[in-house]
Amino acid sequence: MAVEPGGEKQIGSGGKELLERTVQILTPAFEDDPVYNWLLYDVPEPKRKVMLQKLLSGFLTQGSLNDGIFIQVEDFASCGLFMPPNTSMDNLWTLPSAGIFTALWEIGIGCFKRAMVEYNGGVEPLMKKAFTKAEQKEHWYVFIMATDVDRRRKGHASKLLAHLQDRAREGKHPIWLEATTDASRELYLKLGFEVFGDINLGKGVVGDDGLPKDDGEGITIWSMLWRP
Repeated sequence: MAVEPGGEKQIGSGGKELLERTVQILTPAFEDDPVYNWLLYDVPEPKRKVMLQKLLSGFLTQGSLNDGIFIQVEDFASCGLFMPPNTSMDNLWTLPSAGIFTALWEIGIGCFKRAMVEYNGGVEPLMKKAFTKAEQKEHWYVFIMATDVDRRRKGHASKLLAHLQDRAREGKHPIWLEATTDASRELYLKLGFEVFGDINLGKGVVGDDGLPKDDGEGITIWSMLWRP
């Protein structure tokens, strides 16, 4: 793992050697996240945490197999998976090795459809509108990031994103991410991101928290863009 100075907080980055620890931090952080609640809304409550961990492990493995970078601040106080310019998670050849098919099959076909069709189908048109043809490949993508549930509200996530912005400035590349909560959206706005658009998913079956709800309003995802 490469470690570099980051003011008061150390910042480290690397590949698959950081995957397991990142999954350990992200799993409890996303237990109440609207998107993952929606992805797993038809999984019985006793199994949901186990399935969440398997799903995250599959997604992060897919990222690491396609040159994604894990970045963490101060011994994983905040961490995540970031896709550099000219990389993509959309590599069908690595999906079996990543275990995503296995995880989604175990969770159910509904989760597969929500993750691969509905979510991607909602986000991708916005990205195409936001980016030039060159930028559609040459941008940073924040696939996922979170702060340790026991170390929140101490500036760790801001430090991590500021580091990513420094990296992006070097190559003059934009950064794209999706905010899944009001709190995360407000944090990104403070760091200079702008809301490019939003999408609504799960309407009629889940509430705004992603949990089952008859005639529910569904969840909202805010697609956000930062330019150097």
